[in-house]
Amino acid sequence: MKFLIFEWAAGTFTYMDMVDAFDKMCISYRTVSYQFADKNNDEFFTDRFMKVLKDDSYDAVFSVNYFPLVSKCCHELSVKYISWSYDNPLDVPDIELTLGLPENYVFLFDRIQTEGYRRKGYNNVYHMPLAVNCNRLDRIKPTKRESELYSADVSFVGKLYESMFDSYRDLMNDYCKGYVDALVNAQSKVYGYYFVDEMLTGSLVDEINNHFIELEPTTSFSLSKEALSYAIASRITRNERLILLNLLAKRMKVNIYSWEKHDLLQNVNYMGSADYYDQMPKIFKTSRINLNITLKISQSGIPLRVMDILGSGGFLLSNFQPELAEYFTDGEDVVLYESIEDAYEKAMFYINNDDLREHIARSGHDKVRELFSYERQLGKILEISGIE
Repeated sequence: MKFLIFEWAAGTFTYMDMVDAFDKMCISYRTVSYQFADKNNDEFFTDRFMKVLKDDSYDAVFSVNYFPLVSKCCHELSVKYISWSYDNPLDVPDIELTLGLPENYVFLFDRIQTEGYRRKGYNNVYHMPLAVNCNRLDRIKPTKRESELYSADVSFVGKLYESMFDSYRDLMNDYCKGYVDALVNAQSKVYGYYFVDEMLTGSLVDEINNHFIELEPTTSFSLSKEALSYAIASRITRNERLILLNLLAKRMKVNIYSWEKHDLLQNVNYMGSADYYDQMPKIFKTSRINLNITLKISQSGIPLRVMDILGSGGFLLSNFQPELAEYFTDGEDVVLYESIEDAYEKAMFYINNDDLREHIARSGHDKVRELFSYERQLGKILEISGIE
């Protein structure tokens, strides 16, 4: 069995763990790395990648995340293209122009996102939860100095999600402003179900765009439902992260790992960004509580950050996600919250119960090792893709 792997040259979090699993599964591979300026058009890449595909015989092309240009090349030469994404939503403009090509086997970690594409007729889109390399993570042992550097009552690794919401809202009429404000307020209180897309009707988006034209008749800008939904989700997620981190920082030592800063965050230790392979596991291992606050638009799936926290043996406090509750037992493997107040109360409880917290962390690690190894998940992917 031989794969041609396409690697995004700017870096993908799971590439090294993926090829480690390929080695263990006796899958031979060749890797091609490249970074597009335009994911849909690049003649230089297309020409070179087609030549590489023709140079040898491959059972399939594989990539972490989905790339339209790779899909087009595989379609041209009738080679299977398997992609497994940890992004939600997929950061691919005009994805539906190539998504349905018959050579594609597209795997997404969020079940609801997958079902949305399948309802549109994309039966080559499949649900596959992400994986974790516990063997690699278990070998990582923080030094005494590193333990002192990374230790915290609560650690959060992630973006603060600066949103385009305010920019869009400023250009709306009063009715649309009131509508989206109410939508943000209502969705902020609901966990495990993202109803924003259902409420953003075509007539509402048309009214917003028509008002844009009234304000600037020569504008060529048109706001899509998807862009507005993402802006709303980003705004809600940012608010939740800021509020919860602020609350916790009043009572505990809170470290945040991000390039982004915000004036509203007080008493929080900004630690800069964290390297995925080296620093992040040490953060998860030495923090008493690891906080996960999922981007609201990710409706059901288990984010990669959650897999890495559990795989590192860290204690996880996360917002409720349906698939997280499906595979892990709340209060035994992980701890889930259903409101900001609930998150604060649970953080206060578990920070004062070391034995229980450490027991839950061990149980979560054992469960993720059992259910979500790369070899196990990739085996399922190959079976679905018809590759023996």
